[in-house]
Amino acid sequence: MVDDEAISVTWDDALVRPSAAVSLDTEAFRVIEQVYGEHYGVPVIPRMSTGATDMSYVRAMGVSCYGVGPGIDREDGPLGYGAHSDQERILEQELYKFVQAYHEIVVRLAVHQ
Repeated sequence: MVDDEAISVTWDDALVRPSAAVSLDTEAFRVIEQVYGEHYGVPVIPRMSTGATDMSYVRAMGVSCYGVGPGIDREDGPLGYGAHSDQERILEQELYKFVQAYHEIVVRLAVHQ
């Protein structure tokens, strides 16, 4: 509360992150599912994270965007050592595995264009 009538406080809409739904019925999502199945042997399960992303602005323009990342190991994951923690880390082998999977996603999508 500002106790001065000469001061006006208003909400700046420019600072609000846009929101947009993303379809899972796209070629890009199908490629992500295929590659993660091949590299990790797991199904892809969409989830909404509590963090923020610059992808929200691109999604608001009608572009489908998906966040993908490396796996975390069974020891560190339950301890909370994931992305942006005070001990953010992943196993070196997981970094290499993720880079290979991400490269494969980009190559497969580029071939279809």
